[in-house]
Amino acid sequence: MNCLRVSGILLLSALAAWPQPVIRLKTRTIMLDPSAQPAPSRLQSPSGATQHYLVLFGSYPGADVIAELQARHARVLSYVPENALLVSAYKLNLRGLDVLWAGPLDPTDKISPIVSGQPLGEYLVMFQPDTDSAADAVLVQNLGFSVIPNGRLLPGQMLVSGAYSGLAALAALDAVAYILPASAELQNGDAIVGCSGAATPAGPSPQYVAAGGGWKPDSSGRVSLAYFFESLTPAVPESEVRSEIARAFAVWAQYANITISPVSQSGQPRTIDVLFARYAHGDAYPFNGPGGIIAHTFYPPPSNPEPLAGDMHLNADESWSVGGKVDIFSVALHEVGHALGLGHSDDPTAVMYPYYRLQSGLSADDIAGIQALYGPPAAGVSPGVSAPPIIAGGGSSAPANPAPPAATAPAAPSADTVPPSVTILTPGASMVSSSSPAIAIAGKAGDNVGVASVQWSTSTGSSGTAAGTDSWTATVPLLVGSNTVTVRAYDAAGNSSWRAITVVRNQ
Repeated sequence: MNCLRVSGILLLSALAAWPQPVIRLKTRTIMLDPSAQPAPSRLQSPSGATQHYLVLFGSYPGADVIAELQARHARVLSYVPENALLVSAYKLNLRGLDVLWAGPLDPTDKISPIVSGQPLGEYLVMFQPDTDSAADAVLVQNLGFSVIPNGRLLPGQMLVSGAYSGLAALAALDAVAYILPASAELQNGDAIVGCSGAATPAGPSPQYVAAGGGWKPDSSGRVSLAYFFESLTPAVPESEVRSEIARAFAVWAQYANITISPVSQSGQPRTIDVLFARYAHGDAYPFNGPGGIIAHTFYPPPSNPEPLAGDMHLNADESWSVGGKVDIFSVALHEVGHALGLGHSDDPTAVMYPYYRLQSGLSADDIAGIQALYGPPAAGVSPGVSAPPIIAGGGSSAPANPAPPAATAPAAPSADTVPPSVTILTPGASMVSSSSPAIAIAGKAGDNVGVASVQWSTSTGSSGTAAGTDSWTATVPLLVGSNTVTVRAYDAAGNSSWRAITVVRNQ
């Protein structure tokens, strides 16, 4: 467990004994000091330019508070748990509002705990949502940093290289929101896509936020949630879409004190509605066609009201696949983290890092984060996720009045639920180039009972079965351009896991 999640766990433990609203940052928790002076009623930028401020309110700042701030010429940029807003203004008038504290981010709040003291060389710099990218680049270069071109970055983000000693001056810029490690994929220029953050009525949650807060437990002390498929993508068979998203729910539930079960109606309390949608689809976050925003998910209450809270929306115009470039399971695994209340991690190996990549499970950082919100699974309780209902003949929802299931014998206690492992040994990199029409790949697989088969597929439509199981080989055809090769190992019980590589075939 790295230092970031350790601090998060201590932070959440401290909150249990603190009745006042707080601002939960990754570097510290801003709490109201009872002996401090009253919150300022007015703030003015000392530089004469627009300044960014965090404003902590005594209760949840809803639409009426946002509208009042906008009427006072303040721009509301995002919601910051628990009861704060990020706003920008030249003169910020807070008179008459239920404000407990207000002020700018400290420069030390803008440097990831993972970065501190580690001369990484390349950093991902996130700017405030209302800054100008060209002006931001000039500011960065004036401080001696080099801007590394990368067309995969989200708006308002920049890949830079420079000395660690210069980060303090970079973080002191009002335009800079946060500095974190650049993942290997970003540094390599790999074809990955970013997530702008968990959605709230006031904008995506910022990277410097520790977490969005989880769902409240019921009287049993356990968190019981539901999910419903409101619409699906036709790009992948319905059963596979349901299975891959249900698997994403199950991975998180395996490590936390939660249950997630399918229901037959959308819009219910404590229900995560999953839908694939195009362009404008009824919320403040319209999709922008293929190759744009892949997905967005809404934090649990109180960050979002019911029934929107927790809902997952995926861009129906994307080329969804199982194991390919836009992998349903990998994206869903990330988005379920948001639906459960997690923000973005600074750890480049984590599922919750702000850029999607092919995933097969959670990192130690992800597990520490979800357990900080909900605690570990209750002793003797199996992972709390039920399989989704499958509807014959298409459709995207369960029957309104499903028939009772046929009686079946209880599953044997010794039923195998452990997935096999699989590794790709040749080639030895996650991205390679080739001028040949095929590539030889090889690796190993293992299982607690035994590996039944190893199968491969490509993003260009080819598939087959590898020779061997524990040690396997395969010759995979390539088309000119990018080919994602996914290798999946199966055991006799149907459990599986996978690894993937990208092979770029030259002309």
